[in-house]
Amino acid sequence: MNLPLLLAAVELEDDDATLELLYDATADDLAGDDAVALLAAAARAGRQRVVDYLVVWDVDVTRPWDDGVDPVTWAAENGRYWVLQALLSRSRDPLSSDSPHRRALRIAQEALASGVGAASEPPPAHRAVITALEAELGIHRSPDELMARALVHADPDHDDWFTSVFHLGRRTSRETFDWALEAAQDASDLDRRRFGLDTMGYLAIAFSFDVEQENDAELPFAREAEDFLRPLLDSEQDPRTLATAIAAYSSYSSSDTVAAILAHARHTDPRVRAGVSTFLHTNTAKHEEALAALMHLTDDSTPTIRTNALGKLATSALDTPELRAVFAAHLADPYFDARLEAAAGLALRDDERGLSALDKIRSGIKNMNSPGWGRLSDMHHLLRVRAKTVETTTQGH
Repeated sequence: MNLPLLLAAVELEDDDATLELLYDATADDLAGDDAVALLAAAARAGRQRVVDYLVVWDVDVTRPWDDGVDPVTWAAENGRYWVLQALLSRSRDPLSSDSPHRRALRIAQEALASGVGAASEPPPAHRAVITALEAELGIHRSPDELMARALVHADPDHDDWFTSVFHLGRRTSRETFDWALEAAQDASDLDRRRFGLDTMGYLAIAFSFDVEQENDAELPFAREAEDFLRPLLDSEQDPRTLATAIAAYSSYSSSDTVAAILAHARHTDPRVRAGVSTFLHTNTAKHEEALAALMHLTDDSTPTIRTNALGKLATSALDTPELRAVFAAHLADPYFDARLEAAAGLALRDDERGLSALDKIRSGIKNMNSPGWGRLSDMHHLLRVRAKTVETTTQGH
């Protein structure tokens, strides 16, 4: 294991390079001092993917770092939510009296009370740590208290917000749904309204695991959710709230959601366009309009939006010269994932340009930790299935 190279990759915040370098690490490597040093560097740099990888491969999270710091203590005290989640993920008995979970909870509570890191940017996520650990230990706070924790910073991208919404969203009850709907209807408080909408969306995800896995299965409270959310898609002026409403409506609605979100494909805010690119598809009565919107989104200035749109088009049943031209144009896209979707779109249509581009991408992949490895595997599976289908059809004739 080349520790200097790994530390340099962590310092550059290049998780892909770090994980590629780690692929050949042996069990002895990961049990040694270098692995602990790497874990410390990744944790302090906030490189969650790297920390997760090291913990999964059994790097010892109980060993103090070279300056004598205990990893769990450091993460809890500094409000590093995701790092702490990874460090505690292999703990076998969180309910024991001396568990690291209980110790981390106490440390996070003390750090929050003393204002540790309050002036840093972004602020530490002590409340997220406390919420997650309390849930793990069977301590369930009221929806109002969890929302109050999220609204201290009132930032939907902050871990305090996410953790409160996530744990509320797991409470799949009429009581929680009614609470979220009431909060989402509060026109006097934008932050409270956003939080309520976000909770409704997370509830929909949890409800989907509870209902029978049938295409026409309706989620609990879906009618009430749709009745509230559908008009919001036409009237909401705040972009962040609109993006959340699009996600929530698309999660609850069992009917065609495309017509409801098409109007926002050219919205000025990228968060709204991202929502549209995520939920828009061409298998709809609004086929032509959806196709035009996705074609437009393939040229979006935000790379992930382009990638979403190209991915939706790549796996659609459509095949036109105009669509192939769009894919061909993005074979030189500066964003790797967009290039991969464009290549896949052509390859799935037996276009040699796509097949050649996929081969080139594959030649640059070093191992299963390389960028694109998973998606490339998916594409080759689809190509094999398609080839077998064509062969069977040909033999049948």
